[in-house]
Amino acid sequence: MNKLKGYTFLIDDSNKGIDVENNILFGSGAPDQHIGDWLFSILNNLQSFGVNTKLSLKRVTLSKYNGKDKFLCNYNCYWHQDWYKSISNINPIILNNIRNNNCKLVFENSFEGQPLVSEDPNINFLEPMYNTLKELNIPPENIIYITANAIASEEHTKWCDENNIKNRMKVIGIFMEAIASKEKNICKELWDHTFEEHFEIIKNKKGLKHFIKTHRSDRHFKTIPTHYLWSKGLEDTVYTHHRTYARGDVGYPETTDEDTKIWLESLLKTRKEFEKTFPYYIEDTCKEQVENFKSERTFTRDIYKLSLFNIHPSSWPLWKDTLFLRMGLFFHMWEYQPFIIYGNVNSLKVLKERGYETFSEIFDESYDSVEDDGTRLKMVCEEIEKISKLSLEECFDLYESVKDKLIHNRNLLNKNIELIRFLELLDESL
Repeated sequence: MNKLKGYTFLIDDSNKGIDVENNILFGSGAPDQHIGDWLFSILNNLQSFGVNTKLSLKRVTLSKYNGKDKFLCNYNCYWHQDWYKSISNINPIILNNIRNNNCKLVFENSFEGQPLVSEDPNINFLEPMYNTLKELNIPPENIIYITANAIASEEHTKWCDENNIKNRMKVIGIFMEAIASKEKNICKELWDHTFEEHFEIIKNKKGLKHFIKTHRSDRHFKTIPTHYLWSKGLEDTVYTHHRTYARGDVGYPETTDEDTKIWLESLLKTRKEFEKTFPYYIEDTCKEQVENFKSERTFTRDIYKLSLFNIHPSSWPLWKDTLFLRMGLFFHMWEYQPFIIYGNVNSLKVLKERGYETFSEIFDESYDSVEDDGTRLKMVCEEIEKISKLSLEECFDLYESVKDKLIHNRNLLNKNIELIRFLELLDESL
């Protein structure tokens, strides 16, 4: 990270935070905000993320900027990916420094993973972003975009090649919660057990179940696996939490497959009966947060000793050409849990490309490449059903058979390979 030594971190204290009504779609880290300082916070505390490096970084507010030093300015973006519309509202001092190659602007969207190209104008990003930079006479090379779309770097390169874009932004796609796992362990939000210690605990755990499924917000595709298990009389094989079937009726998977249509419709016919079993709780934190869709963020680390396997319904699995996986995968991965994912197409493929192990010994993973969202969900549910019908003794045998893979995944998170990868890509962009 030698290139960082040439930069000061600048906080735009003329920016008072996200104000959608007035087209301010990102925050700067001004006083009393916890936004816009993301990059500095990570780089200044690398040891908290398991990287044994200490950087000497300088930070200054715009109001005290000397007008000479090269600087990095980090903005935290509004979750819609049309935040580029408000770039023109950035303080002219900063914009002029960008034009004069004295500044790198860092736009950080590390908690959302939208595709870079979409028919949805709230999400579609690359073409209007490049048009905006051209209109404002801003060199794209001075823009860094950090997103939780883990394949964004590759998708950006592909789009630029197809559209003959020579002068390019730097787009960095990350698994944010993979980066955060080591930090959560250091601050005691995740356990520090060895595999043998963990195995001994769950082997003697009363009330152990086959699966756990955590999620932040009820959506159709997150509730359907529980509904399906309930329809088979297997609801007692999973710990999960639901307060409503689908908040805002969001997330119904489309399908062109007739068998899948029949399958989905059969579940809808029993929806009202299933809803009578609500709410579902994992632990007391769910009860305390039953009116708050952010309840996932208040789980205690005790939940990782409640089951053998993990079901991860990602936040937006219906999006195409993206990969967005969150704490419901990586925190459980840290805790030695084999997983099945209802995520974006090729989620498992990309995880393996990044070095992680998946679990074809337990689950038929052919669902991962299926483009039809409804069919992919049906296949995932049927795999969950298959394991839920096994005795816990049989499940322990499966669990022990993948011991080496579980330890391997923990080791990658402990080394924080995602943060190391991010630091290398960031260094390349400076």
